[in-house]
Amino acid sequence: MKKLISGLVATFFALSAVSASAWTIHADFDQGEIGDQADGGGDGFHGAGGLSTYSSDQKLKNSSARIAIREGTTGYGSWGGEFRFPEKAYKGETIWFSVHTYMPEDFDHHAYGEGNRLKFLRIQTLSSSGSNHGYNDLYFDQKGSEYPFKWIYEGASQWVNVGSDKDRPKKESWESYEMAVTLDTVPVSEGGQAKIRIWKNGSLLKEILDKTTLRDDQGYSNRALLFTYWNGGAPKDQHMYVDEVVITNEQPSNTDDNGNHYVGSLIKKRPLMN
Repeated sequence: MKKLISGLVATFFALSAVSASAWTIHADFDQGEIGDQADGGGDGFHGAGGLSTYSSDQKLKNSSARIAIREGTTGYGSWGGEFRFPEKAYKGETIWFSVHTYMPEDFDHHAYGEGNRLKFLRIQTLSSSGSNHGYNDLYFDQKGSEYPFKWIYEGASQWVNVGSDKDRPKKESWESYEMAVTLDTVPVSEGGQAKIRIWKNGSLLKEILDKTTLRDDQGYSNRALLFTYWNGGAPKDQHMYVDEVVITNEQPSNTDDNGNHYVGSLIKKRPLMN
């Protein structure tokens, strides 16, 4: 009887992953009044964005979000913001998380405490009972590092280097970043489905096939965060801009140069130099 029940439970969660409804979050920050808080609305953050406001200073279309942080603060609840999924994402599902950013010339994107890395794109995982199991995180790496980014799943605590010197943030320019995470307790390299892909400006920076992205077979993900916590506190009062955020569990129709499906970038690739 116990074996039968266990089999039914496993089948239920397998079917849940297969039959999950498709959903897409699109935050274009185009509907609010300039200067109003870009948090809690249908076109902006869903929470944790207390200092995020609608802005037309820098934009891709009609307007963008100006996100800000105060010197010495970690910024949770005010720096960047969160997006809550319409439905939970389970084992076997892929979550694509795409964002466009603009950093002013004097913006310092480094952290100087608590590991000296700055949280950037974050996809949370939880146990079946709702306990935090850690985030699939893309970080800006510490100042002076050979690599501009680091990836980690907090549920496994194994760092992966991402990008090269040419991929560092370019100031006074719109750029795009995208992370796709397939949830599983077993990586592709061991016969599972867990994999991570990371793009910048439409070019694939890293494909990770040997790391887990979920700690519990019955676990799930229900939200994504953009920044939200500055490790060690911000070095000064500063701000930057974000626009055209897309998060989806539905396979996008766009493909990169390697045939991988991705949301894609509004930033045109620069031609290769001869």
